Amino acid sequence: MHAPKRQFPDSYGTQSFPSTALAESFPFIVKECGYCQERKLIFGQKNSYRDYLLLYSIDGTVRYTKDKSTQYIQPNSVITTACNTTLSFTRVTKEWRFYYFIISGSHAKMFYNLIRTQNNVILSNPFVPVLDSFMDLYQILCVPEYTRDKNESWKCLHTSLLLHSIFTSLYDISYDVSKIKELTPAQETVVNTALKYISENYKKELNIDAICNNIGFSKYYFCKIFKQQMGITVHQYVNEYRINKSKELLSYSKLSINSIANQVGFKNTLTFLRAFERSVHMTPSEYRDYY
Repeated sequence: MHAPKRQFPDSYGTQSFPSTALAESFPFIVKECGYCQERKLIFGQKNSYRDYLLLYSIDGTVRYTKDKSTQYIQPNSVITTACNTTLSFTRVTKEWRFYYFIISGSHAKMFYNLIRTQNNVILSNPFVPVLDSFMDLYQILCVPEYTRDKNESWKCLHTSLLLHSIFTSLYDISYDVSKIKELTPAQETVVNTALKYISENYKKELNIDAICNNIGFSKYYFCKIFKQQMGITVHQYVNEYRINKSKELLSYSKLSINSIANQVGFKNTLTFLRAFERSVHMTPSEYRDYY
């Protein structure tokens, strides 16, 4: 399985929207949105306590600070938080792309409370439609060619429908996470141990048997627990981990493609090329040129 190919906007930008009586009659209102690639971003300084942030981190790593608490946000993470205090995002990697929406409305608080988490972060993955809904919402709000023949009622209705879809998808993910939290400490420890083992040995030949031998768990049971907790198979996780490491080398080193394939643990360059293209939808050389 590979992530669906998506067509992102050709340019970056942000936009604010004046309040109208028609917009305020709908459950959700978008006050500001953007598709960005910023080094640093700060929210909350001009927002009210009725405003909520939905931010989808597409790629790269960013440091997120709220109330003097700092954490690092990985790709395909959704930040959902109230804008009642200063929110700071600082890019850590060379690139960081993201969509964001500042929303309010009669239903915003209720839906936010349904999906809120202790750390304001919900980890999504490329295989679920959350990112597609973010993209569609941005297109409706910020791409004139897409809505040239549409009136304000159409825009307000579809904006609310897409936000409802985003909240529903995030609720489903949060619900699954709450089920995962019912795992026994032993089961959770096993998955964490496996993740650490993969991060330390991804350059070597890795298979499920080797991982299970290391953590002392039966293969069938471990695969079931891993898929339940991570949302993808062990093989998919290892492949994506290696590809993410290869992206770092492509961006920051002058190593050849063959050397990078070998350094991140692929058996041969052809296997690396195929896996990279399936995941990123461009060749490693194209990725290096682009980034």
